[in-house]
Amino acid sequence: MTSNCIITVSVFLGIIGQADYSKLQDIKPTQFAKAPGYSEGPTWKNGELFFCSGSLLRVSKEGKVEKFLDINPAGTVLNAKGHLLICDNKHKAILDYAPDGSLNVLADSFENKPLNSLNDLTLDAKGNIYWTDPSGSSLQKPIGNIFRLTPKGEVTKIATGLAFPNGLDVDPQSKFLYLIESQSKKILRYLIPEESKPFPEPEIFYDLGGSGGDGCAFDNQGNLWVADFQRPETKQGRILVLSPEKKVLGHIDIPAQVVSNIAFGGPNHDEIFCSTGGPNGIFHAKVGIQGFKGHPGAENKSLRKILISPEGAASIIQP
Repeated sequence: MTSNCIITVSVFLGIIGQADYSKLQDIKPTQFAKAPGYSEGPTWKNGELFFCSGSLLRVSKEGKVEKFLDINPAGTVLNAKGHLLICDNKHKAILDYAPDGSLNVLADSFENKPLNSLNDLTLDAKGNIYWTDPSGSSLQKPIGNIFRLTPKGEVTKIATGLAFPNGLDVDPQSKFLYLIESQSKKILRYLIPEESKPFPEPEIFYDLGGSGGDGCAFDNQGNLWVADFQRPETKQGRILVLSPEKKVLGHIDIPAQVVSNIAFGGPNHDEIFCSTGGPNGIFHAKVGIQGFKGHPGAENKSLRKILISPEGAASIIQP
């Protein structure tokens, strides 16, 4: 009798814990913040949202859009220790905005040459930082790269020959690195090898078609939420949700011409924030599915500090 009760309760709790992805298509996202230009790379941190649009912008807890740092960022990610990591094309570097308010350069060169371009970034469970360099690449000229910065400070090129490598993320188990190759309109999946071993060739995880994809993020069930840039049938962007088994679980239409990236946030981490163009800014929706809060990161070595002028942070902007 007791055994049957335990089984019944376990099954019931399992059903309760399952997210209903089929209802995502009924969600109506609303504009959360306006921006002066095309927007990318949102990250939620302690009730504030950071994103990229000409400079690093911040949406305060009161909903004001502010210019936070005078840099030229393309992507951001938060590690579990509260460090905001940034792909910055003003300094051509991976930057670390630390909880103490300092801005540090973690990497700015590869093989004694300055970094070329930095688009998006992510972390794995060992504290490695990955970022994409798509500059100059296309289907006809697949010269895009993925780089990795180890906690020891070593920069390596882990993949090359890519047709505009864009958004990327590591699954919650830190088993795979997923990459959106925008020009081929495909999502690639790399098995993360043991330390010091080379990355194997990727498998094609999913063919988005349409206009291809841009950024992505995982929920805590290990499903991939993809910024599907623009659908030809609607002339709008959407968020597509894919299971690790490549099954389409659901989608959310975003009322913007294009959607570039996505991040989870909110007090319960069950809200999404999508960066867009046309209109420029951030769209928001409560999805009721918790996002993966990310890998913890590591104590990365700072190459140097960047001085931040007092007037350079938190100035009000008018979209």
